Amino acid sequence: MFKLLALLAVALCSVEAFAYQDDKEKEICRNPKVQEFTLPEYSGTEKKEAPAETDFSFVISGWSDPKKIKLFTKDQAIPFTVQSNETFHKVKAKLPPELTGKVVRINARIPAVLGCYTTIGWLVKVAGTSAVDAPKEPETAVSAPTNPVAPAAPNGIVQPADSATPVLQNQQNIQNAVSP
Repeated sequence: MFKLLALLAVALCSVEAFAYQDDKEKEICRNPKVQEFTLPEYSGTEKKEAPAETDFSFVISGWSDPKKIKLFTKDQAIPFTVQSNETFHKVKAKLPPELTGKVVRINARIPAVLGCYTTIGWLVKVAGTSAVDAPKEPETAVSAPTNPVAPAAPNGIVQPADSATPVLQNQQNIQNAVSP
C-alpha cells in the first residue's frame, strides 16, 4: 500500500512538471486606427459630392507602418504623401482627374508594425464638371435673312419666299382662334 501511495505522489508531481508555461509575454498586434477622413461620404440618404481633383487626408495611428500603406480605387492606385510625428501619421492625397463624375470607393490598406493590418474604405461621389467650369465654344452671330420679295405678315414679320404660304396659313389660324 505504501508503494502505491508513493507512486501516486510521484505521478502527481510529474504532471506539474509537464505543465510548462513560457514566461515571455506574447506581443499582441494592435490594428491601426483611422480617423478624420476629410471628404464627404456618399450614402443613399445623403448624396454629398466632392469637387473634382480635391485634396483629402486622414490620420492613422502611430503604430502603423507608413512605408507599406496602399491607397487605391477599384481601377487605380492613388498617389499620396505621409507626414509623420511621434503619435500619428497623416496621409494626404488628391482625387485623380479620371474619377470626375463617378461614384468610387477609396480603399486604404494600412499595416501595423507587428504585421496585422486594417482595411477601410469610403464611398465618394466626385462631382462632374459644371457648366460654369466647362470651356465654352465661341458663339457665332447669325443674322436673319431678309427677303424683299416675300410678303409681309400682319405682325410685320418677313417670311422667306419658299415657305410663305404655310406660315401665313398658321398665322391666320391663330388669329381666327383668338378673335371671337
